[in-house]
Amino acid sequence: MNYTTQSIPRRKFLAASVAALGIAPMTWLRAQNSSPNDEIAIAIIGLGAMGSSNMSNFLNIQGVRVVAVCDVDSQKLAEAKAVVDGKYQNTDCKTFAQYRDLLQLPGLDAVCICTPDHQHARIGIDAASAGLDIYGEKPFTWGLAEGRLLVDAVTKNKRVWQTGSWQRSTGEFRRFKALIQNNTLGKLTRFECGTPAGMAIQPHVPQEKWPEMIGKPPANLDWAAWCGPVKNLEYHPMIHPWNWRWINITGGGMLLDWVGHHVDIAMWTLGLENTGPVKVEGTGKPGDHPFFDTYVEYAYQGTFADGRVIEVRSDFGGTKFTGENGWIHVDRGELKASDRELLRNLPADFDTKPPSHWQNFLDCVRSRQLAVSHAEGAHRAASFGQLALVAMDSKQTVDWDPKTEKVLNNDEQAKHPRLGSRLSA
Repeated sequence: MNYTTQSIPRRKFLAASVAALGIAPMTWLRAQNSSPNDEIAIAIIGLGAMGSSNMSNFLNIQGVRVVAVCDVDSQKLAEAKAVVDGKYQNTDCKTFAQYRDLLQLPGLDAVCICTPDHQHARIGIDAASAGLDIYGEKPFTWGLAEGRLLVDAVTKNKRVWQTGSWQRSTGEFRRFKALIQNNTLGKLTRFECGTPAGMAIQPHVPQEKWPEMIGKPPANLDWAAWCGPVKNLEYHPMIHPWNWRWINITGGGMLLDWVGHHVDIAMWTLGLENTGPVKVEGTGKPGDHPFFDTYVEYAYQGTFADGRVIEVRSDFGGTKFTGENGWIHVDRGELKASDRELLRNLPADFDTKPPSHWQNFLDCVRSRQLAVSHAEGAHRAASFGQLALVAMDSKQTVDWDPKTEKVLNNDEQAKHPRLGSRLSA
């Protein structure tokens, strides 16, 4: 796959810089909440589809207040402020074009980071260093090494992190985990995950308008700030606000969009969320689009130190485990088994009414407990997908040390952009 920047209409990639950003982290920390009754002040960074959705969830929970919004697109910024002010019936919501300015807002307790993948690490590290708790979207980070830097920043600064892997907080996926851990299937023999194929390309503007817009970002968009660590990416009206997902230098396609869901569920259920595979192999088929370059079909698998193998394919959806007693398959809104009686084997203490994923984050901000989708688990799920991309791109098996997070015996693979960091030390 091509990880260099592209001039889209010419179908020719430009050289992409992976130079360090050189942004010094903030050295001051905020005090933790002193009372469990305090209202939590949160800001939303990135106001696209997921940002708007998460903002709506926080706006409808008691005990938290959205006090500010931030986006490099002034139009989205104004629209979000209008929603927040409308909810609270005032004009108090503050707006920020640059996230670094937002991080210095007095009284702020937490941020929700919903930017494109390539910005997750830098903003997350700076937010943690500023003493803020974080609800961050998945995948955890664009690259594996920068993911470890983000985990370290969260840990060092004693921050609460919740990943937007909300399936961990829904009934059917929690039931699946409880059934498996209650030995419902007996000895487990196969672990399968299905994540989507293709590219869900949105036609932002008609193609006939492209020539007059290429290289000319609209006045409402700070293109350089949007690009962040990605240098020399020419503006194209099809990239922002959605289709960046289908360009390897900013996104990771359906594979990375979904590894933090169904693959995350498999690793969480098996107790593998604090480690990674020792071997990853796979194949992928890139699309035939002239400039979007992520894989549209793929099959990969990771072998863990204890010999268990998690298989991932793009030809079905959900997480399916098979054992000596049959199989159980979970997907959104659906829990099936080879024999329905298997679904009755829940432990007696199973909690059928968990808090929402967003409420769990807020509860942990107050209690300082580990959130249900914590930083290490999110990093390990994302790293599985990142290693799969390395295997597909190199057409070779990746031998991996999950403790040191280093490629073994393959210097060329070790240079893959997904395994590095585009951030400063």
